[in-house]
This record gives sequence, C-alpha cells and structure tokens, in this order.
Amino acid sequence: MVKFAIALLVVTLSMHPLNVRGDTLSTEEIVARSQSTDCLDWKISGICIWLRCSFFGCQVVTTPRISHYLPEFVVSSYAQTGQSPWPVVEQSLFDPTTDFVSSLSGGNITGTGISRLLHDDLKFHEVDVIGSPVTRIPGVKRFLCRRASQPFFPYFLSLRDANAWRSGTPDSGRREALTPGIREIGSWPYYTWGSIYPRSGFILQTHAGKSAAVASQRAVDVVLRDNIGHIASRIAKHTEQDVKRGNPKASNPHTCGLSGGQWQRLPRSNEGGQCVKQVWRQWLPIADEKSDRWQMLLPHYSKRCETFGRQSEWPYPEVAENDRYIWNYWGRYRCCVKAGGTLLSHFDF
Repeated sequence: MVKFAIALLVVTLSMHPLNVRGDTLSTEEIVARSQSTDCLDWKISGICIWLRCSFFGCQVVTTPRISHYLPEFVVSSYAQTGQSPWPVVEQSLFDPTTDFVSSLSGGNITGTGISRLLHDDLKFHEVDVIGSPVTRIPGVKRFLCRRASQPFFPYFLSLRDANAWRSGTPDSGRREALTPGIREIGSWPYYTWGSIYPRSGFILQTHAGKSAAVASQRAVDVVLRDNIGHIASRIAKHTEQDVKRGNPKASNPHTCGLSGGQWQRLPRSNEGGQCVKQVWRQWLPIADEKSDRWQMLLPHYSKRCETFGRQSEWPYPEVAENDRYIWNYWGRYRCCVKAGGTLLSHFDF
C-alpha cells in the first residue's frame, strides 16, 4: 500500500505542469536547490569493532564509524489552507476547493476579547512534511549512510491531522507542555522562538518567520519522535537499523565497494567475481531542536544550514510577505563501514 501511494504521487508530480508562481517552487527547483554539500558535514566520528570468522579462525577487525547529514524532508509552512508553496504536492493529495478543506481555514483568527488582543501575536501555520525528492548529492564520492525516508512520501500533513493540529489537545497534558523551559527553541529563559509543545499550528510569536520555523519543527518532531494523538507516519520505530547494501550488477571490486557490497572471487577463476550484498548497521536520526539542520529554500535560497533558535535574531535576510516557507530538513546519520562478520562494539572519538 505504501509503495503504491509513493508511486502514484511520483507519477502525478511528473505529469503536473511546471509553471508556478514566484512565491512557490516546483519539484525541479526544490531538487536543484537541495544539492548543498555545505550541510553534509561528513566526518569520521568513531571506530566500529567487528568479529570476522572463517574456517581458519576468527579475527577482530576495525572500521570507521562515519556521521553526516542527508536531506530527509521537504517541509512547507503556510498560513492559509490550500495555499502550499509546493502546490504540485498539495494538488496531488487533496482538492483545496472541497467543502472540507475550505471549512478548515485555520489561518483566520477571529473573535472578541483575548483573541482580538492577541491577533497580531497568535499565528497559525499549516505544515506538510514530505520525503525529500533528492536521492543523491552530485559530486559526493565519499561513502554515505542510506536515508530512511522515502522520496515524495507524505509523512505529515496538518490538514489530515486537522483536529490535533488546530487544538493541541493530544499534547496539552504532557509534562513538556505544562513546564516552561522544556523543549524550547532557543536559549530559555534568555530568549525563545517558541516551544515544541503543544504540537499544534498555533504559535504565540510576534515574528512571522520564527513562528513558521517553530511550526515546522513541531511537525518534524511528530514524525521523528512520537505521533501519539496525531495522524502521521514515522520513518522508524527504533534508533538502530540494519540495511543491506551492494550492487549485484557491479562488474569490478571498485564499483562493488562503492555500492557497499563485498567482492567475492568465483571458484577456480583468477579474474571473475561477483558483488555480494552486506548488512550495514546505521543509527537513524531523532529530532533534536538543539542540533537539527534546516536549509531555507523559500522565500530565500540559502546554501547553508541553520539550527532554529541558535541565535535570538532571525538568521535569514528576509521574511515571506505571504507567510509561505519551504525548508529542507537535514537528518543526522551515523553508520559503521562494513567489515564482514558480527558487530561487537562501537565508540565515538
């Protein structure tokens, strides 16, 4: 079912016209703006220890443990329902002209008393978290961990999660929502952009850009931490994952090694061989507002990644006049370069 949904969405995106407004981005533009090596931050972070055995005995082998970031999600934030800055995705998933969608006009804050007094500070944002369409980063020849998310897959759509996203009820009784200073985006109590909890689309913040950033961080938190009370898909239920890597069609040891496989020579042959898939151990990303990396794609295109709340000031040169934002969320990955055998232990430098 999941594969069918992804395939249907990909086909729809490829058939959709590419003409978009200046305050929106097409899929091609998003892919082009996501090819940033500045956010990759590839490094050897530790050592992995393996036990490799054969008919002649066992030996302990060490390999590097690497860490880096990968474009995990495209996160769109917008104030008015049905006005996504990545319109081809929205139009592929639901019709914004239906009565149901029109009735959920969450951006229109009306009323009397306190609601009117807070009208300028209380802001609402719809947020979509979609698997990044970027499958490879050109020019990067170093070994990379395998991304966990599926391209174009809708992991979180605030319109589908309308009740929880507009009320915040599922999170209102949790400790993080009741205790000031817990899970704040910023350096509380000196300054804060906003809190992660309750994870709803309403944020009390005078700065429109910061409120959009807080809503985006909340949506990713639902996907990567827990989705209790929310309608969302998680990319993993565990922090560790074993994945098989290797290209059986590789014709030589070099290309086999680059694909993550192990080259095995054929019996009674000096030249022939085959590429065998290997099991790799990797550690999946968990949302952390203190270290997450965000790359703005709209309204300003930045090649650098920022951590929301790292500084009190808005780190970008502009704020969207129509409250439409698109960010790349770069997830942090760590994995052991495979040596064959059983992973005994690992440690970081």
